Amino acid sequence: MFLWGLFIALIVIEIIFTPLFLKAQWPQACFKSLIYKMICSTAFVGIGVLSVLISGNDSVYAIMMLVGLGLGWIGDYFLHAKTTNTYFAIGMISFMLGHIAYIACYMRTLPVVSPEYNMFNLVEIVIIAALLVLSYIGAVKFKVEFSMKLLKFGVIAYTAILITMFIKASALGITYYKTGAENGWIALIVLVLGSLCFTLSDATIGLLMFAGKKKNKPLKVFNIVTYFAGQTLLASSILFINA
Repeated sequence: MFLWGLFIALIVIEIIFTPLFLKAQWPQACFKSLIYKMICSTAFVGIGVLSVLISGNDSVYAIMMLVGLGLGWIGDYFLHAKTTNTYFAIGMISFMLGHIAYIACYMRTLPVVSPEYNMFNLVEIVIIAALLVLSYIGAVKFKVEFSMKLLKFGVIAYTAILITMFIKASALGITYYKTGAENGWIALIVLVLGSLCFTLSDATIGLLMFAGKKKNKPLKVFNIVTYFAGQTLLASSILFINA
């Protein structure tokens, strides 16, 4: 019960400090907003750790998810602490590596929970391709522009990784549910909803940074709320998937 109490307390902290962070960082980042942001980031990492302790889940899945959460924590710090190109690059690379850790986790776990799973599923490939095309159309519609060609290619690669993460997380949730596993429906919800929130959050970053939407407060709120909700949901998936 004590661990569950801590788990709930961290969710409450996430709910309280997310709006405090949003208020403190507008119209620009400051030391207070950095503190509030890192409290929120530490909370979702803590939820992941507590999920391990509560469930006794020390599987490869749990470890790889904690790695992804930790990389998200690092990315949060470097993207907010300073506005230098170096900090921005470290932050974005950390997030990209976090998504890769999540993808590796899902791809490794899928054949474990269902040996019949086809890693090169045609339906998934088509969906990924379709979402990439829609992303391109969206970028053109919202006039997303890049100051450097290298940055453009980096964003394209990041988008492909992000979409793959969402599809593989959803595939794991659906596959796990189909096995008839206990609490499989909860695992399905947290994986699909969590990865969707993360995807939507990162999609709005492109608009905020490269489409002249930096002063769009509702968009910023959406970006942050979906991000912390997504990370929290993905962290809690450790409670249900032991593989």
